Amino acid sequence: MNNRLICFAPLLLAAQLAAAAQSGFTDAEADAIKAFLQQNLGDTNLGMVIGLVDEHGSRIISAGRLDNGTSQEVNGDTIFEIGSVTKTFTSLLALKMAERGEIKLQDPVAKYLPESVRMPSRNGKEITVLNLAAQDSGLPFNADNHTGDDWKERFETYTAGKMYAFLSGHTLTAEPGSKFQYSNIGMALLGHVMALKTGTNYETLIVDRICRPLHMDNTRITLTPEMKARLARGHDEAGKPAPNWDLDLIAGAGGLRSTANDLLKYVSANLGLTQSTLKPLMEKMQVIRHEDSPDFGKTAMPWFDRGVYQAAGIELLGHSGGTGGYSAFVGFDKKQRRGVVALCDQPGWSTLAWAILQRVPLTKESKTMFVREIVGIGTGLATDEKTRLLRITMILPKSPAAQAGLSAGVLIRRINGITVEGKNLDECTNLIRGPVGTKVRLEIINPDREETNIVELTKQKFLTSG
Repeated sequence: MNNRLICFAPLLLAAQLAAAAQSGFTDAEADAIKAFLQQNLGDTNLGMVIGLVDEHGSRIISAGRLDNGTSQEVNGDTIFEIGSVTKTFTSLLALKMAERGEIKLQDPVAKYLPESVRMPSRNGKEITVLNLAAQDSGLPFNADNHTGDDWKERFETYTAGKMYAFLSGHTLTAEPGSKFQYSNIGMALLGHVMALKTGTNYETLIVDRICRPLHMDNTRITLTPEMKARLARGHDEAGKPAPNWDLDLIAGAGGLRSTANDLLKYVSANLGLTQSTLKPLMEKMQVIRHEDSPDFGKTAMPWFDRGVYQAAGIELLGHSGGTGGYSAFVGFDKKQRRGVVALCDQPGWSTLAWAILQRVPLTKESKTMFVREIVGIGTGLATDEKTRLLRITMILPKSPAAQAGLSAGVLIRRINGITVEGKNLDECTNLIRGPVGTKVRLEIINPDREETNIVELTKQKFLTSG
């Protein structure tokens, strides 16, 4: 059954969010993280490392083992695949190369590719290097000519020839620069053209231009034998061992491996807690470029805020990553100058770090949910299979719907005078969209009483978990 929650249950967060007035992380917050990790990972074969940094220094909180045939526990020097967190390094590298005069951000990407490659454009606008770095090129999430049984094989077997064929045959659906579009193929292309321009490879550029200046000695694609001994074994969502991903052409989109200690150095540089010649470029990357991405909220280059709720005095940016056996997150609070690194040897754990940055209590839902602020009328809706009308599935306490006396189970026939019959759920929910204060008029049918009446609601803000 198709189901859409227009607004989740409001959270009682006043006391919890009072901690937002703090600047650095408190001992109580660290203790809560430690307890959460022990409770959720202590008796499993998984491992997770949380790194915290603020003006007072950094600390590592961890639980679990490497699961590599030894009894060694994970720690700040344990190596994990960091997936798409790599994209932040790729964009930073582009700005560094532009600073050195090796490329120009406003140049069309076509300038750095073989003449045989036809880069897609729209309405006369070409994709620039900056568009790739900011993820607003218009290129899709993934290319449509990957081959293989799973994403490991599809990514690992992707070649420059396949990339060139995709680009030459692709049609953009949006003008470059017009909106944020998360794109693995775009970041892979950016890493590729920078390697072509310098006559070297992506990993060498990242190590020489970013890792060495920041003293990040454990952030690499290619691991030494000693580093392999510190690599946490990846697991799939069911907890079974998962193979590592060895990306080549796609490396710029997600090929790096790193440790919590290394990534804390990266966060510290982004926040200006440590001095670095890269800081001016990092500041440019933190400037918001788009504000209306449905899935990513406000987006920078290529940091985003995911649309999470931000209490007064907080300004969050982050980037998550995942491969077949790992999840990762790097994020920070620009105003309070706090940062979080989260690394786990299983997918699906990066959302936890948003909750830590938001300073909300950690619960069993924190693995997959963070706090959002949304505008709604306080109802859950679904398509009623029998009548094809909308059915209210839940009513939130103290919401506009509750105050109007609505109850779960009643049907909606019209929204603002427009019938819902023949419309899918997305079309129906679009009829309810609007800012705070928007009036929503519902024609309600009560199947039990065989009554029909009109109810007018006013949209309000809600803190929700989702």
